[in-house]
Amino acid sequence: MESVSRLTYIGRPAVYEITVTNKGDAPARDTVLTDTVPAGLEFTSASDGGSFAGGLVTWRMGTLEPGASKKVTVTLKPLSAGTVKNVATAKAFCTEASADTTMPIKGVPAILLECVDDPDPIEVGGQVTYTIVVTNQGSADCTNIVIDCTLPNEQEYVSSDGPAKATASGKSVKFAPVATLAPKARLVYKVVVKGVKEGDVRFTTVLTADFITEPVQETESTHIY
Repeated sequence: MESVSRLTYIGRPAVYEITVTNKGDAPARDTVLTDTVPAGLEFTSASDGGSFAGGLVTWRMGTLEPGASKKVTVTLKPLSAGTVKNVATAKAFCTEASADTTMPIKGVPAILLECVDDPDPIEVGGQVTYTIVVTNQGSADCTNIVIDCTLPNEQEYVSSDGPAKATASGKSVKFAPVATLAPKARLVYKVVVKGVKEGDVRFTTVLTADFITEPVQETESTHIY
């Protein structure tokens, strides 16, 4: 008996292929195959009439003639990262065989960057607050998150707030790195600026992180009159 799987990711279908072969010289009567669903995986479906109950997927294969094989599949959904071991067992009259396979399960971070101004428009001398939200929409930690903001010439820096200390220099506001952002968690930053000249301007936010190959950029327009 053989059981085959491959690397998969949290939330994505994991398909196991299980092949039962009668290598003997007599029919294997009343063959029953069971597959134990490992902890951290959720049953989705099974081919060839496989039924799920009590943590087991069961196939009733009847009689396998000498040299005959039958392949079935079971689809499971990973719920957490790690390495899982799946054990399948085939039993027939006067015989039994088992096979197991291990499968690594990984998660991936997925960052959403948003920036909103309030109020808009503002008069010259007035202040506007940019709220920057970083959300990890993925299934693994995002690490070493850095937010870097650039003000247009028509604005001046007033203040900032967030999960990390900010350093302001000229038209640049850079926040210190945040070590880790867990899946589904978010970071909120605020930058307050003053309008010093009329114009339809663009406030720019750039995000970098360990897993990002190209910086993520978001611009927010503000009208100053």
